[in-house]
Amino acid sequence: CVCVCQVGCKMGCKFCATGTMGLRGNLMSGEILEQLYWAISVCPPDQPLRNVVFMGMGEPLDNYHNVLPALRAMTDVKRFGLAPARITVSTVGVIP
Repeated sequence: CVCVCQVGCKMGCKFCATGTMGLRGNLMSGEILEQLYWAISVCPPDQPLRNVVFMGMGEPLDNYHNVLPALRAMTDVKRFGLAPARITVSTVGVIP
């Protein structure tokens, strides 16, 4: 997982330790992209970052207004240029 989009989570899934924290806040799109930038910077040149998964702490679609611009920047050829097919958004089923 490269991207965390929230601090904590309000979904309360019984199988997830993050759900016990409650939602502490949403990351801004720039903060999400900063994680990607850092991950790219530590990848060896012969093993570039190719996949991004929005999974882990938080519910991506509960932070839709920040996740969507981050996704657009990730796939923008003038910015990160990642292939859309290599980005996964994992959700518990929130409909924004």
